[in-house]
Amino acid sequence: MNSIEKFFLPPCSPTHLPGEMKQSGERPTLHLLRRDLEHLYLQENESDASELQKHRAPYLASIGILTGIDLMSKFYSNSAKQNRKWFVEFLVDIGELQGSDAEFLWEFRNALHHSYSLALKSSQNIVFTTEINGLQWHTLKAGNHVVNLWGLKRLFLGLAKKYSTKLATDRGLLAKFEVWYEKAGAIFVAGEEKRPGFIPESL
Repeated sequence: MNSIEKFFLPPCSPTHLPGEMKQSGERPTLHLLRRDLEHLYLQENESDASELQKHRAPYLASIGILTGIDLMSKFYSNSAKQNRKWFVEFLVDIGELQGSDAEFLWEFRNALHHSYSLALKSSQNIVFTTEINGLQWHTLKAGNHVVNLWGLKRLFLGLAKKYSTKLATDRGLLAKFEVWYEKAGAIFVAGEEKRPGFIPESL
């Protein structure tokens, strides 16, 4: 498997991982995040009304989604600096979002990540909903920002698909992705073979 196939590997249990990943202990970070998110918003392919009753942790699910977008934007830019710039640019370039929506998503990310709240710099209020109502992830209604969790989930999974597709045809993006994958693309679990040259202190 190449690094793109590994990084965008859909969620699965460790027993269903490809053999080479079982042997090496390599666990791509986006794969792990998507696997964890399934414990919060059910399986990625589930989108029926029963989700409303089964939903477990909407704030944590949203934080996880935004972390995933943040992670992909770093691979997109090959930079850990100017987070806002690259986060917004990734959403506009890969996700084809309007600049205003991308900027709002950055503010929403900061509100959840830094204070676990819905407090934004914007003068408008924010309403968070988990209703199964077909809403887009973000709408303006009666002067309020309305964020729909299921729309946010669809946005995140759509971004992952669009980004992986673009990496297959854009050599410049791929070169930056490969560099960042070496830095932060995977972790290696204990008790299994490791990256070549890795010498553990203890097992």
